[in-house]
Order: sequence, then structure tokens, then C-alpha cells
Amino acid sequence: MKRSTLLMAALLALVTLYPSTSQAQDRLRTRDLEGTTWKMVFDIDNREAKEEADNPFARIVLSAVDGLLDEIDIYFEFSRKGHLSVWVGVFGEEEEDERSDWRINQDGQLEFGETDSFEVDDTVWLRYGDRLVPFERKRGGRLERQNAVYLKRVD
Repeated sequence: MKRSTLLMAALLALVTLYPSTSQAQDRLRTRDLEGTTWKMVFDIDNREAKEEADNPFARIVLSAVDGLLDEIDIYFEFSRKGHLSVWVGVFGEEEEDERSDWRINQDGQLEFGETDSFEVDDTVWLRYGDRLVPFERKRGGRLERQNAVYLKRVD
């Protein structure tokens, strides 16, 4: 009896101490990003919103927004010394090239500098498998995952 209890405790400790990489966020290092390009992917699931829409017009608008997001391309190029280039293309044409900066903070989280076009507020990015996923800082230092977008490496 003691042997099986000890075995169960050891298995529980292994599962707790070594979470799978699909569930754990990994710390970032500067070398992970320097010289790489990432594409922003919009991961918005409007099925629930469409079902809750009050009228057919609202459902049409939600479907249109979903289709428009497929036509927007946003790329982030992480250069050395913390320089960041952001390209935004709409309907296959490059529209805008923004310059900003980036850094990895002491907690291994990616932070973006601000530009004229976007604010970063209290958002940090963490590696989640092969993606960079945004997390919003809440009171007390708690992080809340934002599920609408993520970055996927393209080079």
C-alpha cells in the first residue's frame, strides 16, 4: 500500500513540476527574436457572437468583419539593438511601414515600444509553443491571456 501511494505521489510531482510545452509559456531571450519576422494572425471565432446576434443584419456584419480580417497582413521584423519594423498590408498592397522598438524584460516577456498607430499599454508577449501570444497585465502582476491574435514566425 505504501509503495503505490509513494508511486502516485511521485507521478503527481512529475506532472506538476514538468508541464507539457503545449500548455506552458516559455521565457524569451533576445537571440530568439533578433533577425526574425513574424506575422500577426487574427484568431477570432465569431460563431458564438453570430448565434447571439439579435437580427440578420448583425450576423451579416459579423461575417463581413471576419472576411475583412483575412485581407489584413501585419508583419513584425525584429532587428538587432531592439529596432522593430511593422508592415501593414491590406488587400495585398503594402500600406504602411512603422518603426518602433522592442525589448525582453527581466521576466523573459516581450514588450513593444509605442508608435503613432498602436499603443501597447500593459501588454506583454510570451512564447506559447511556436507562437508569441499577448498577455495583459492585471492588478497584482497577474497576466491574462488575450486570445484574439498571436504572432507566427514566417522565416
